[in-house]
Amino acid sequence: MKQAIIGGVLTFLALGGSRSISAGQAAACAPSGGLAFICGVQNPEDLVLVPNTRWLIASGMAPGGGLHLVDTRAKLVRSLYAADVPSTRADRTKYANCPGPLDPKQAVLHGLSLRPAQNGRHTVYAVNHGGRESIEVFELDTRGAEPAATWIGCVLMPAGMAANSVAAFSDGSLVATVLILPGKSFADAFAGRNTGAVFLWTAGSSAFRMLPGTELSANNGIETSPDDREFYVVSSTLKRIVAFSRDNPGTPLRFAQLSEFAPDNVRWTSDNRLITAGMIDEEPACGGPPRTEEGIRCSRGYIAATIDPKTMAVKELARGPATPSFTGTAIAMRVGNELWLGSFNADRLAYRLLGP
Repeated sequence: MKQAIIGGVLTFLALGGSRSISAGQAAACAPSGGLAFICGVQNPEDLVLVPNTRWLIASGMAPGGGLHLVDTRAKLVRSLYAADVPSTRADRTKYANCPGPLDPKQAVLHGLSLRPAQNGRHTVYAVNHGGRESIEVFELDTRGAEPAATWIGCVLMPAGMAANSVAAFSDGSLVATVLILPGKSFADAFAGRNTGAVFLWTAGSSAFRMLPGTELSANNGIETSPDDREFYVVSSTLKRIVAFSRDNPGTPLRFAQLSEFAPDNVRWTSDNRLITAGMIDEEPACGGPPRTEEGIRCSRGYIAATIDPKTMAVKELARGPATPSFTGTAIAMRVGNELWLGSFNADRLAYRLLGP
């Protein structure tokens, strides 16, 4: 099923035609706080842009949410991997230790990563919490009129570990963050103590292994450099994005320090900068910065910023006020002159125009 905002009215488009929903439902999806919405997308926590296209892929961090395909031009969304489109083809060579296909009814997909391929058959990696703690792998075929996704394998997380974000190197090696390690707590994270780490998996390995020296407070988003030499890790509670060397990850290289918001996910922009977004700390209605898990669910404004990966200089890209219908900003992606926002807590995607 697809959905769109057309002329301010939310319309659902199915193969058999279209039907308008009630005025009350349309009003609930009306623009607010400078944002327009595509509703009915539950917990779209992360976004990746399909290279050189108008398409975004959105995760669904709710049971059965799966993957969503977003047409940023037409403002439409449809299921890409879910119960109604469960395409699978297991790659037993690359992912020999994967026990079997992901059940789309159980899938709870979190952080995303896309590794492009010149033949139009890209690879999408997704953190999963549904039925198993794993990194799920999909082939994204963009050679047709619209992209199509096929599940091809998985890599299980170590026992007791829940990944938060994932990124891939060009050889298929994966780095994943764990926000809270066993024995640590959110209270530790809000106190600025190290709670998480980065884990590495290489093709042919039986499991992920922790990279000593990558421990941070609330390891969150992660991204790899285009030349495969570095990776970048978000520490949400310290408001930092830290650069590490792939060959010698034991010592951080440098970091970007943010001030007003806790960064969440991190991606590349088309002009080779990192982009991140998150919720504003000093929200008076929330009693100031979050200090508990409940505190991060309070309605807060958002900030999106870009970062020079060499100097780690931060430049604000956009900000907006608290909007009760869209809470939990977790990712920003620029598509042309629009900024798209994902959320770990909302039932919709958001977008807005940017200046020239």
